[in-house]
Amino acid sequence: MADDFLLQTTGMAYGGDAVAQDLHRIIFVPYALPGEQVRVQLVEQHKRWARARLLEIVQPSPQRIAPACPHFGPGRCGGCQWQHAPVPAQLQYKQQLLQDQMAHVQTASPVAVQPTRSSSPPWAYLTQATYYPTPSGSLGLPQRHGRAIHAIDICPLQHPALAELYESFQLSWDGLQSLDMYVGISSDQSLVVLHTRGDRVPEIETDLPVSIVLQRRNGSVQPLIGEPWVFELIRGHEYRLSAGTPRSGHVAALEDLIAQVEAYLQPAPGQLLVDVYSGYGLFSRAFADQVSTVISIEEHAAAMEDCAFNCRHLDNVALAEGPPSSVLRLHKGYADIAVVSPPRQGMGHRIAQNLARLGVKRVAYVAPHPNTLLRDLPEWQKANYFLTDICPVDLGPQTADFVTVALFLR
Repeated sequence: MADDFLLQTTGMAYGGDAVAQDLHRIIFVPYALPGEQVRVQLVEQHKRWARARLLEIVQPSPQRIAPACPHFGPGRCGGCQWQHAPVPAQLQYKQQLLQDQMAHVQTASPVAVQPTRSSSPPWAYLTQATYYPTPSGSLGLPQRHGRAIHAIDICPLQHPALAELYESFQLSWDGLQSLDMYVGISSDQSLVVLHTRGDRVPEIETDLPVSIVLQRRNGSVQPLIGEPWVFELIRGHEYRLSAGTPRSGHVAALEDLIAQVEAYLQPAPGQLLVDVYSGYGLFSRAFADQVSTVISIEEHAAAMEDCAFNCRHLDNVALAEGPPSSVLRLHKGYADIAVVSPPRQGMGHRIAQNLARLGVKRVAYVAPHPNTLLRDLPEWQKANYFLTDICPVDLGPQTADFVTVALFLR
């Protein structure tokens, strides 16, 4: 076993690990905070970086607090990264992480990162999660930086409705690989999505008021009990959210996200809004009442079906299914504003250039990861868009997850 040694942590890395410098390497220390002296042991080594196991906190940070969950900590559940830090510190970490990323970017003028936007509950907010079977037949979550599944009986992040479903739903079957649990808070609906070896269909009998579906490896969904969706109210609008449709597990925080996008777009009557990578229609539905026309573009089939359903009563929302780069290339006419929410790998080819061709002057760009923004930034610059403002939005309290909303003007 390698020797242990002392380190002084200096900052926080994206993903939630504290960082320290040792000779010419960066060392990542899970469950430490910036400004702590810690005793560690290296568990993974590379030429330029290493990862350590936290053995002892020799000198704690003044910000360190006791975690609320008994499953939080080294060798246990890896669902959270920052329960040992107060919420204000978590928000500062997210702002600083984004600021550090942007410090390496060449722009026409320095762009300050706004404070992390968050007005939603930091606990009992989770309305969806993916769980994995343990050898004992219970459910749990993967350990941090590992594959072992840690069994959990309680989770303070779960909304009470999700906690009730988690506690009551039992499926002990060796063919189960994982399952997704969803609850609709406003609709009082529950949905369980099964992922099984070889797409096998288990025999299920339940008295619970829950819908159950099988999602195959090719993404298709087979309903087993009930309908394959739940309904949810977001900012006063009802959305259908189907199995297989990507969505956030923090429904309340989506109101913060919509508000930030709205502040950047400034939607107004007479405008045409292009919603690129529209998903289930979060922004299309939210802003349809404020503009004259919305063009909603999405290539994910299940998400587009939800978007069509969610906007079915709106005669000013036009749907376009297909790769956004192809749809925009063929689109003629004029547009005023756009919201672009690409997947983690970034935008498709020439999306920025085609929005510029349509005359779009303001773009709210929603990045699921800071590297997504950095990857796409040259495309916006080539289309003569200028990055003018950036704001992180906290969609995962107690975790290192956040989305970045950026304003591009032309």
